[in-house]
Amino acid sequence: MKINQRRHLCRVITISRRYYATKYVAKITSTSPSGRTLSAEVSTPTLPADPRGYPIPRHHLICKITQIITKSHSDPFYHLSQYLSSLSPTLTTNEVSLILKSIKCPSLALKFFHFCPSLSPNFRHDAFTYSRLFLIFSKSFLSDRFDTVRSLLNDMLKSGIRGNISTVNILIGFFGNTEDLDTCKELVKKWDLQMNAYTYKCLVQAYLRSRDSEQAFSAYEEMKRKGYKLDIFAFNMLLNALAKDEKVDQAYMVFQDMKQKHCQPDEYTYTIMIRLNGKLGRCDESLKLFDEMIAKGCSLNLMAYNTMIQALANGRMVDKVIYLFSKMVERDCRPNEFTYSVILNVLVAEGRLNKLDEVVEVSKKYMNKSIYAYLVRTLSKLGHASEAHRFFCNMWSFHDKGDKDAYMSMLESLCSAGKTTEALDLLSKIHEKGITTDTVMYNTSSNSEKEGLKWKQKCFQSENQEACKPRAVRNIL
Repeated sequence: MKINQRRHLCRVITISRRYYATKYVAKITSTSPSGRTLSAEVSTPTLPADPRGYPIPRHHLICKITQIITKSHSDPFYHLSQYLSSLSPTLTTNEVSLILKSIKCPSLALKFFHFCPSLSPNFRHDAFTYSRLFLIFSKSFLSDRFDTVRSLLNDMLKSGIRGNISTVNILIGFFGNTEDLDTCKELVKKWDLQMNAYTYKCLVQAYLRSRDSEQAFSAYEEMKRKGYKLDIFAFNMLLNALAKDEKVDQAYMVFQDMKQKHCQPDEYTYTIMIRLNGKLGRCDESLKLFDEMIAKGCSLNLMAYNTMIQALANGRMVDKVIYLFSKMVERDCRPNEFTYSVILNVLVAEGRLNKLDEVVEVSKKYMNKSIYAYLVRTLSKLGHASEAHRFFCNMWSFHDKGDKDAYMSMLESLCSAGKTTEALDLLSKIHEKGITTDTVMYNTSSNSEKEGLKWKQKCFQSENQEACKPRAVRNIL
């Protein structure tokens, strides 16, 4: 019985509770000549708000304003002023930010940004509108974009507008020199902000873009002390910069951190480390990393094979180079010109050019006109005219169409070796392979003929055959 009474009492108290609020009502009154009056109540216009209390952007208004700014052929801001003169309430900073986002032209967006304070005495840009404009200029290619952003940032600081961490992240991602990055770090202290993982990532990448691997590593160490970690893309960027600068200890420290921070190295990571050890002549360490890469299930692409072949070539390991090349072909990984250039250089350096036939035989399914032409050009430049001529004959026999650069290289090689007759014979048959002869080719052969003429003249003089010289000259010319 007592319980029922309590419940009834609570119900009565709940029902009788009242809420008090102050309300303001505006009335518009009109009086006619006959003395009649007409009154109408006008409520204060309010913008709908989301559950957090922020006004919901008026998308129809955003579309209309964007259209006026971008489509008007005359002065767009005059038309915009006319349109907004009767607007109530005025634009919010959130709506201004969305309008800026819709404007594709950075200079037009800047004009609209400066136009907004004229809409209302109470309008004031905030961190969102400034951040939006910073982001727009960070994606532009204007020559004065850095000076414009610096000027906007100074205006922001003079106005006492406090940015947020997103503002700092955009500025760090935009700037690429040390002085501006130091300014960004000072803003974090000035605005009493906390750098998050994304901020540190932006900072590391900004230092890397400015080719300052030392500052990038320092930022990484500070990030690590705060308990943050990079993603695989940023890790590889940092590792690649350290490897290029041959900072071996720091590179291995980052490499070990990747394994311990649940960010498993990928094929690009291992390629960086293999290249670093190959430059230092540590072929055994490169092979160890290559085996580890295979054990981890990383895909062996052309870049990985080329890097490992180059590391072995730096160590003058010809047999291992050819063995790895054969495995590469077995796994249907198509070699490119760089692959053949590395192999060719180590064979020439070690005096084992006879192994080139084995390399060609192993990869014969990939030997095309372009590869043959490359081998001819390279062998000619390295002074191996006979080998170049042999590969040139193979290209001539196996392919209907020729490569003009290869023919030019062969022509120069024959002329340099004094084989004028062979050069002229090649020049006469070159049209059979779809190559059009030009002045350069004829000049090359002509110069060779003149050199041959001088040589013959010396021979004639030494053998006292002066009577034959005019006829020899007439025959050659």
